[in-house]
Amino acid sequence: MNKKIILILTIFMCIGILNHAQQDAVTSQFVMNKMFINPGYTGYKEQALLTAVHRSQWLGFKGAPSTQTLSFDTPLKKNELAAGGLLIHDKVGPTSRFGLMANFAYRTRLSNRATLSWGATASVDVYQMNLADLTLASDYYGTQDEVFMSNVNGLILPNVGFGAYYHKKDHFIGLSCPKMLRPKLEKKNSTAYSLLNGREEPTIYMMGGKQFKVNKELFLIPSMLIRTQWNAPMSLGLYANAIYMKDFNFGLYYHYREIIGLMFQWQLDKQIKVGYSVDLPTNVLIRNNWGSHELAVNYALNSSKKRIVYPRYF
Repeated sequence: MNKKIILILTIFMCIGILNHAQQDAVTSQFVMNKMFINPGYTGYKEQALLTAVHRSQWLGFKGAPSTQTLSFDTPLKKNELAAGGLLIHDKVGPTSRFGLMANFAYRTRLSNRATLSWGATASVDVYQMNLADLTLASDYYGTQDEVFMSNVNGLILPNVGFGAYYHKKDHFIGLSCPKMLRPKLEKKNSTAYSLLNGREEPTIYMMGGKQFKVNKELFLIPSMLIRTQWNAPMSLGLYANAIYMKDFNFGLYYHYREIIGLMFQWQLDKQIKVGYSVDLPTNVLIRNNWGSHELAVNYALNSSKKRIVYPRYF
């Protein structure tokens, strides 16, 4: 095994023992475009791609999360380089975030079909909290909580991150931390700045998967996603996808003690792919909502590249 692959696997095992978890929203359709959580994935498909995703989480639950993303990535003229960007809108209860990310990747060819891509990302989020609009238990007793007496409007949170993505024809490994800094979620001139300790915490993502050929028309791809974050439980996601006739992708996924779901993707033609997923919580939240639903559309722009060496199923 290549020494660089051994090094990446060693990092996985060392980090995996930490008790961490995910903070930013992660879409179930990330399997369609992993650039959302790993800048090293930028340019993997070897063609210019535009991807839009909408996720409505915990339908029927008041203040439930809602996420929309729009991404674009493309290899540059020099095959070693790739660039991309993302627009993200995320709303959870009284908080909302609008984010912009710019990704850049440098790809090193290790062999004829093995590539190690190093990615960097710079991002900026505009964060807002409408705390004063909340109805609190203290309101019924004629008391006030000064933490909830003011809103946070237009708080700008810059950040930087990295990602590494190794892929061959039949397997891939990824490691990333798209946000490495810890900006505080309050303005310095706010009365709540000294009272709250809310911060954006770095989240580390580890992923891996392998492709198995059943016959000419059917491929099976088991994969996993681990999210770790300081002072939060680790999240483990397991995915099983079946590619049929290169155009249909059927999938099952399970996040340990969180959700279980179904996924479907259809390659309508050479340019357009659509995806839909639905998942249900496996904890007490199942009593209060009708599951989470997600729709994704992927559009491949015409490329001057003559051919891709092998299908990019990852």
